[in-house]
Amino acid sequence: FFLPTSKMILRHALLVFIASQAYTDTATTTSVYAFSSVNSSKSTTPAYAPSASSNTNKDSLARVKQWSTSSPMVDETFDVLCKGGTVLCPTIVGYSLFALDGKEGAAKLDKVKRRENNPYGVVGSEATFSRLFSGRTAPLMKNDFCSDMFLSFVSSDSVSNEARDQLRISRAVGPSDEVAMWINSGPVFDTIIEKVEAKYEGTRYILVSSGNLSGNGNPKSSTFSIDAIDDEILARVDMVVDTPHWSDPELDENGRWYSAPMFDMDSCAFRRVGKNMETASVVLSLFHEIDVDNSQAIDLEEFKVFFKSGRIGKELANLPEEEVETMFQLIDEDGSGEIDFEEMYSFLSSNKSVSFNVKFI
Repeated sequence: FFLPTSKMILRHALLVFIASQAYTDTATTTSVYAFSSVNSSKSTTPAYAPSASSNTNKDSLARVKQWSTSSPMVDETFDVLCKGGTVLCPTIVGYSLFALDGKEGAAKLDKVKRRENNPYGVVGSEATFSRLFSGRTAPLMKNDFCSDMFLSFVSSDSVSNEARDQLRISRAVGPSDEVAMWINSGPVFDTIIEKVEAKYEGTRYILVSSGNLSGNGNPKSSTFSIDAIDDEILARVDMVVDTPHWSDPELDENGRWYSAPMFDMDSCAFRRVGKNMETASVVLSLFHEIDVDNSQAIDLEEFKVFFKSGRIGKELANLPEEEVETMFQLIDEDGSGEIDFEEMYSFLSSNKSVSFNVKFI
């Protein structure tokens, strides 16, 4: 196999398997959500039934991406963060609050949110993810598949001791020594993250929290609008980035905006459902299907058994073992000899031409 072709064939075969598990009639046109309902018995993904339609307006997303690379407001926001201020910025799940790590940053967020004692999360880039979680591979999030995915990854086991010690000062470590990191916040804050990474050369973290008063829950509104944010938040925060949003919310049973899904890397299960849960749970369903010993990692033997079963096609089932091993290495980005959830997510979401709609599969 020529390497790019191998990637395309393997990705296509895995997506076909997902589709075939959901439907006997693969000519049916349906949304990604339907595939997520077929979960392994080991999966603890909560039941969830949002709208199947995409929440992203592609024209608006393109406009905001352009704005984020050229607007003086983005530079001003970056300056406010660097000076120890707090920022309310549009993200994929609405509007989130940010500050640089340290006692001062946490204290300022406390004042804005009227919050005490509860831990904060961290937001960052793929580089931040790898630094925080002891070199683990971050999911790639810069393509059509996940353009509207804001995921939180939480772990105790994988957090580096250096990162945990630094973040404890910011009250960004939970009661079980876990740290939560959000990735793929959206074009505006991703641009700011890049600026922070460049300025501080990977020595600082950005604290994140939902853009609402503690205890009040997320806003109730059918659109993402700054008007839905609590007046107290707007009055106390140092900087508000008020550019028209590129996306629409998914609402919970109380009509409030869903936050980001939260994935526990230690148990390989979702702690919390969130916006676009269906996309994330598709990958988890496939992961559990292959991870037969429920070790939260797919080893080469499990991968070979799945391949040889013929469940992703007779042609792939008849591949020589060395070529199956090559396929395994395509997903095992860090070369550890095991495929974790982040690597599976990254592999399935790394090609713009692939869709989870059966008609394209």
